[in-house]
Amino acid sequence: MRARRCEIGRRRVLVGIGVGSFLTACGEATVAETTPAPATTATTDATGFPAGETRPAPDFTFETYQGADLVGGETVQFSQILAAGKPVVLNFWAAQCPPCRVEMPEFDHAWQAARDRVLLVGLDVGPLINLGTRAEGHALAQELGVTYPVGTTSDATVMQRFQVLGMPSTVFITAQSQIGRQ
Repeated sequence: MRARRCEIGRRRVLVGIGVGSFLTACGEATVAETTPAPATTATTDATGFPAGETRPAPDFTFETYQGADLVGGETVQFSQILAAGKPVVLNFWAAQCPPCRVEMPEFDHAWQAARDRVLLVGLDVGPLINLGTRAEGHALAQELGVTYPVGTTSDATVMQRFQVLGMPSTVFITAQSQIGRQ
């Protein structure tokens, strides 16, 4: 039990660092804009991600549990969201995943602080991997009171195309629709 608490606590810290790093990179000014980079530093793009280390974000269709007004409808193509030109944090989760349950309110808190600069989308893949049903996912989002857009997909290839290997998993997508960090 104690090891499980340490693992969840460690995950909280890592999520906080990851979200904080992403939100800092999405800020109005980057280090590259304010300070000349030394010749030995890796080149970065406008969002602060290492140049050449990105790949296009795959498209898929998803149905929202909540937040349809923030993503353009109840059934949405992910490419529609990306076309807005705003960085996106895509969090893969499942209703029967205890660490997912822990991090969802933390993500909501971070999103509330940065929602004008980044869009957070929670994608319930529990129905695809037998870790919950759509009804359980919808109920969990309501129970936890998360306010960011949350939904699910019936696209069984979405996890493979985003290279998701475990739950929860978070993908950071640049304003140019490129996966920058995972």
